[in-house]
Amino acid sequence: MSDKFENKFIDKATRILTEKSAKTTGKFIIQHIQDVDVTAEECKQDRQNNENGWSVGRTMRKIGSIPLVFAMQPKYKDLLDGDQKAMHKASIKFFRDHPEFRTCNGNI
Repeated sequence: MSDKFENKFIDKATRILTEKSAKTTGKFIIQHIQDVDVTAEECKQDRQNNENGWSVGRTMRKIGSIPLVFAMQPKYKDLLDGDQKAMHKASIKFFRDHPEFRTCNGNI
């Protein structure tokens, strides 16, 4: 019975699979699955309907959204590092690679 449940879950997850990241830890493989199309669509709408990412008082600027599935990839490991310089550099790299997640135009 658990096999049937697992197969249904895998089938459903496979249908919504857009981007994946797999990390190998000992004998286990952890696969992160996320439907990033929704996030990309929200970013597209924000890009069209905002003041180039600036808040009303121009005190903050939202440059985009980074789906967690990308942050789990080794390529972008510095996004979750805690070192501000490394995080900034990794976010610039991410938005160059994936401009569909930007909410503003121009320089970061």
